[in-house]
Amino acid sequence: MYCRTSHKAHFRHDRCHRAKYHPPEDVATELSGIEADLTFDAAKPLLLIIDDNKDILRLVSELLNTSYNIITATNGRDGIRMATKYVPDLIICDVMMPVMDGMECCRRIKEEISTSHIPILMLTACSMDEQRIQGYDNGADGYLAKPFSGAVLASRCASLISNRKRIKEIWSGDTTPAAASATKCMSTDPQNPASKPTLPVSEIDNDFYRRFIEILKADMGNSDLNVDKIASKMGLERSQFYRKIKALTNYSPVELIRRIRLKHGHNLIVSTDKTISEIAYETGFSTPAYFTKCYRDAYGETPTEVRNRLGK
Repeated sequence: MYCRTSHKAHFRHDRCHRAKYHPPEDVATELSGIEADLTFDAAKPLLLIIDDNKDILRLVSELLNTSYNIITATNGRDGIRMATKYVPDLIICDVMMPVMDGMECCRRIKEEISTSHIPILMLTACSMDEQRIQGYDNGADGYLAKPFSGAVLASRCASLISNRKRIKEIWSGDTTPAAASATKCMSTDPQNPASKPTLPVSEIDNDFYRRFIEILKADMGNSDLNVDKIASKMGLERSQFYRKIKALTNYSPVELIRRIRLKHGHNLIVSTDKTISEIAYETGFSTPAYFTKCYRDAYGETPTEVRNRLGK
């Protein structure tokens, strides 16, 4: 049985100023339409608070609005809808709610491919171990008991965000030749999705990334293979796919696809006698000149310079 206590308080509600998000030029098109109805401060993580108690919503919002962009929902069903639409960086979810409780909400979010990576902090008025065990079984990443300290809440949120950031870094790794050997033992190789990160990542996320790599590698030489086509093959909307890749790797899909193509191109340059033009087309670049430009931007030297340096 769940237990719950009344938590009443009155707070002045100041709306957080949200600056218009102006993305970098190279991904501006990719982000088009993703945040059509909400604008966020690009420097802040996005936090979804799910709680039917308006005082709790107000309290948590006021405690955290200087550090987070905040969106809210008043029950688990609406929380799932908001999580799927906006794919926040963190979710704070009450356990006991009408329509759909926090346990079911947490379970569904963690089972959905577009949201499975999002850390969830459960709020509870009950200290029963059985409830906490159930929450962790449903994928919760942490618990905080009511009434809670604002400082503790902020610290727990920062810790979950930090852990997620570390996983991002491990997923993305560093694919530059100079750092390859240094990162080999600690990061996931984007060319080898079977090698898993050293921090825990859900099987749903591993399967998602594996499918993404398989689709890209199967059609690597197709310069028309773009984000929309890959997202469609994976059964996701463009915005969901964008947020999922960004959350896992810290790169936009366009950036990640280019990095993987360049990494494959680098391997071909150093291990085969194929011409630079052949490699450019084989890795999906529209022209050899564009491949050379992207390669130089990524590695600091042209493909021809690499060949000359290696005596090939």
